[in-house]
Order: sequence, then structure tokens, then C-alpha cells
Amino acid sequence: MSELLEIWVPEPIQSSPVDADDVIAASHRAATAFATAHCWTEAIEALRNAKELMLSSRTIYPAATWCKLPLYLQKAGRFQEAMAEFSFLIEDLPRRARKDSRLDDPNVGPLKGKQQYHDLILKSDHEIIMRKQTLAQQREAKLK
Repeated sequence: MSELLEIWVPEPIQSSPVDADDVIAASHRAATAFATAHCWTEAIEALRNAKELMLSSRTIYPAATWCKLPLYLQKAGRFQEAMAEFSFLIEDLPRRARKDSRLDDPNVGPLKGKQQYHDLILKSDHEIIMRKQTLAQQREAKLK
């Protein structure tokens, strides 16, 4: 347990996109270690730091990665915060799909292919987020 308290939790500071992605990855690793030790406050803090950087990152992060924060919030007994975070993920999905498909980038591929990829991201990520939200709701129901 004392080893877990010494885990470095990265600050949400970036000097380049590569550095930001390294910080995001380190934050996710730290969150997992904290969660393993049931240190939910620290795990959630690490994931919030990662989320802030992920929002401006050019890297494509899978929906399951985005869902880690609300799932940890639910496990920490913060169900309403978890549901608010899932709502944010659904509301933010169109922005992420446009960015990830590079729909607005005229220097990348034909528009038709980008539109199909955009539509695929919207559909598949929405399904993943909804499955993860249902998982959190089912776990919460078992606690009552």
C-alpha cells in the first residue's frame, strides 16, 4: 500500500502533443494502480487530468478509454457524477467523431470515405458508451 502512495500522478501540463499523450498514458496507468488499491479519489483525479488533456489531443482515444472515468466514479460511490460524465460523453461524441474522422480536414482523403468513417464512429462509440453506462447502472442497482 505504501508503494501506491508514492505513484506519480502527472500534472495536466503539455509542451507538445507527444508529451501530452505520454502524460495521458501515465495518468491512466496511475489511475489503474490507485483503483487496484481502492484509492478512488486519487484514481479519479488522475483520470480527470487525463480527460482534460484528451479533450485537446490529436490522438484518437477509444470510447472505452473515455468511459474509464465514469466507471471509476460509480465504483467510488459517486453515481450521479458518473451519470453526468456519461451524459457528457454522449453530448461530446459528435465533436470527437468529426475530429477522429478528420471530416473537416481537406488534406485527408475523399469526403465520402471520411463521412462513412464519421458515421461508423458515431454508431460504435455510442453503443460502447451506452453499454458502459448500463454496466454502471447495473452495478449501482446491486448496491441498493
